[in-house]
Amino acid sequence: MNLKIIFPFLCFVINFSFGQHQSLFDKTLKKDSISSEFTQLYNLTNTIHPGQFMFCSKKEFDKTYLDLKNSIKGDLSVVEYYKLTATLMAKIKDGHTTVDRGQITTLLKEKPVFPFSIYQIKNKYYFDNSIKENNIYSGLQILKINVENIDAIVKEVKQIIHLEGSNETGLNTKFKNFPFYYFIHNPGEKFEVEFIDKNNQKQKVALKGITLDSFTKSTADNIQPLTTEIRKDKIAVLKFHSFVNGYNEADRKIAQNQLDIFFAKLDSLKTKNLIIDLRDNGGGAAEISNYLFSYLIDRPYDYFDYVGAKYNSVKSWKHYAQYPESIEEINLAETKKRNGLNCFTTTNSATDFWWFKKQQNKPNFYKGHISVLINGGCFSTTGHLLALMREYKIGKFYGEYSQGSNYSNAGGQAFVLPYSKTLVWIPILQYKMKTPNFKNDPKGIKPDVEVPLLADDLKTGFDRQMDFVVKTLSRVE
Repeated sequence: MNLKIIFPFLCFVINFSFGQHQSLFDKTLKKDSISSEFTQLYNLTNTIHPGQFMFCSKKEFDKTYLDLKNSIKGDLSVVEYYKLTATLMAKIKDGHTTVDRGQITTLLKEKPVFPFSIYQIKNKYYFDNSIKENNIYSGLQILKINVENIDAIVKEVKQIIHLEGSNETGLNTKFKNFPFYYFIHNPGEKFEVEFIDKNNQKQKVALKGITLDSFTKSTADNIQPLTTEIRKDKIAVLKFHSFVNGYNEADRKIAQNQLDIFFAKLDSLKTKNLIIDLRDNGGGAAEISNYLFSYLIDRPYDYFDYVGAKYNSVKSWKHYAQYPESIEEINLAETKKRNGLNCFTTTNSATDFWWFKKQQNKPNFYKGHISVLINGGCFSTTGHLLALMREYKIGKFYGEYSQGSNYSNAGGQAFVLPYSKTLVWIPILQYKMKTPNFKNDPKGIKPDVEVPLLADDLKTGFDRQMDFVVKTLSRVE
């Protein structure tokens, strides 16, 4: 089985559209065909998902499936069917299990949507990002949208949002796409919002909708995957926004060279404090994450404990895959049973899996004090890195719970439902780190010091978490 092909951990969103001519609200999906396809999705999930019942029992999943299927009383629109499939997939509580949004976002590009992302702080919700002319509202608390309490809106929206386990901090990553989720909840084009102004008074405003395309372009982060800095206060800062620069060999070499130069400089300068900022790093290639870790540890170490599959054969379901040629049969003689999965645990000449080999630390590994910034956007491969750091007691974590942990159910493969052509991301493999002392928490990995944002930070852009760490290090000095 070629695990190298299906190894990536970051779920990429691919546009897979019905076509621009189709209305989002036309009931063009026929009842009987949809009902049959929904059962196919249920059966496919049961066959291949390696972590299906980690956070959701079979009884809960089956009840959700039957309730949703029985709700199909007639033909459905694209939006109605998306809600159905997304609700079933979100029930699993796995961050890599989701229904692709591309079908709807392609059709939605020119339709007015709610013009703000939102941000949750202590069960209250605030205006976050929008186009520039709306910045006057950023950081103000939202009470209602179109006379409906924001709590009720979020409660329903959460049913179609895929998060890992009991994690909550990852919601703010998802709420960056709140215009999309609010459209699924309420596709109207008028937005009357009740909010609390800066004088703590209730106010109402009628917000003008903007197209989803305009919103996305206005709020997109243009951040390099990797940046480094050595500040005047002799604090070094390494920001790793993403590990996707490890998938491509050429990009990986560039990133590795950046790390080589950076850590050589830290070694030369005897820099005492290093801040590693992993906030909003949703994952990527394990090769580059592992390369970074080799600079942080003072001894050889292990990476994966196992890579496991639930299925015994690919024959009955491979044809659903978007790229079926990348899925091969498992040689069960090469696997061991772990947690009900067929697991690869070793490497040999026939299966040269680097991640089962003993990993070597760098001779010039960093010897100073390490502070790590984390939040709910830390997921997948980033969770693996954090789990390794916890296992070997490297660094002090600041910020908010990560979403990722010492495992991930992934595989980088989407499946095409045959009638609607909906793309569904269902993991086919579970990757488990060799971290025997790691203590699992269904909420994710907890920081040593929790540093939540404040509402005013959304308006000012003040980086409270970074500021807290820098001031803490300054006091120690």
